[in-house]
Amino acid sequence: MKKLIVSVLLIAVVLAAILIAPQVIGEKGYVLISMGSLVIEMTVVSLVISVLIAILIAWVVWRLIKAIVHLFSGSWQWFGSLSRNKRRKNFYRGIQAYAEGDLEASKKAFQNASDGDFDGVDLLIAAQVAHEMGEWERCQTLLGHAADYPHSRVAAVLMHARLLMLRQQHEQALSVLGTLDESEAENPQVVKTKAECMASLGHWQQIQNHLPQWRRTLKKDAVPLAQRAAKGKFAEIASKQGANALKQYWEELPRKKRHDIAFRAAYVEQLIEQGMHHDAENCLVEWQSKGPEETLLPMFRRLKMPNPSASVTLLESWLKKDDKNATLYSVLGELAFNAGDYSLAERALMKAVKLRENAHDLMLLAEISERQNDNSRALAFYKQGVAATS
Repeated sequence: MKKLIVSVLLIAVVLAAILIAPQVIGEKGYVLISMGSLVIEMTVVSLVISVLIAILIAWVVWRLIKAIVHLFSGSWQWFGSLSRNKRRKNFYRGIQAYAEGDLEASKKAFQNASDGDFDGVDLLIAAQVAHEMGEWERCQTLLGHAADYPHSRVAAVLMHARLLMLRQQHEQALSVLGTLDESEAENPQVVKTKAECMASLGHWQQIQNHLPQWRRTLKKDAVPLAQRAAKGKFAEIASKQGANALKQYWEELPRKKRHDIAFRAAYVEQLIEQGMHHDAENCLVEWQSKGPEETLLPMFRRLKMPNPSASVTLLESWLKKDDKNATLYSVLGELAFNAGDYSLAERALMKAVKLRENAHDLMLLAEISERQNDNSRALAFYKQGVAATS
């Protein structure tokens, strides 16, 4: 379609030229241009030709100027490209030198890579180099600059906080983490680091207050954190006010928390540490009446009572339903061992190692044999246990 239009226009121009040309040749016309003493006389045809030539010259000059400008701007781009390549090479060299352990060379390379388009990554690594060289002020400055880059902000703040924690400056680390906005603060690593700071400072109540919000972010890691926070809180109460105050505090907790598995595990652990094994056993038996809980089951191993009959009865009832469960046999064996019932302990542990060879169970069997003065059997179990460990 476009070619057709051009062809039609071209034909129209040719026809117009055929019709007008004879008249123009016959009537050349006359043009007089007078400017002071300057007088120019020419025909209309000459004027048209002159104008066309002037336009052509102007176009050529314009193209020439444009080419010269492009040449100079291209030179600047070329030099800029050289500079970018140099910074990029220094960036890679800095990483390589750091990996090699040549901190001085790495520092120099990153200094030469400054102002490069690395989105703050060069500053993060340079800060780590500065930290390892003992240049703490410079390290903090570099991390501050790295935090100015949106994509490196969380990494820079986390790195700064963790380095402060290494220096036992947990309050300052919390302050640094507090500079992140709401969306950045939901980063799982930020939450974990903040929780670690609070735990180091003994801010157990604050951790418990934040846990409902953090559970969605931490997912499976929320349970150990909740358990640790509860344990810290319980330990604080027990150490300051005694075991009875701990039990009273537990009874006054909201029902939801008393049914939380992490809180239950922390409470039982604290009861055991306070030497209240009978109370701990009652809790373990009551809270697992419907079946073994993964978090609570191992705590039977820590009970040290002369007659843990309730625990033994419960474990044996589970084994009647699941007699191929090596873990249950192992727990029963260690519980009986701690109670001094070596006969039951040996039977349970032997069944456990037949189902699943475990170094811990074998070492317990070795100790039982040793206490029964069966040294050759004890030695055999020890060797088997060492082999299972390796």
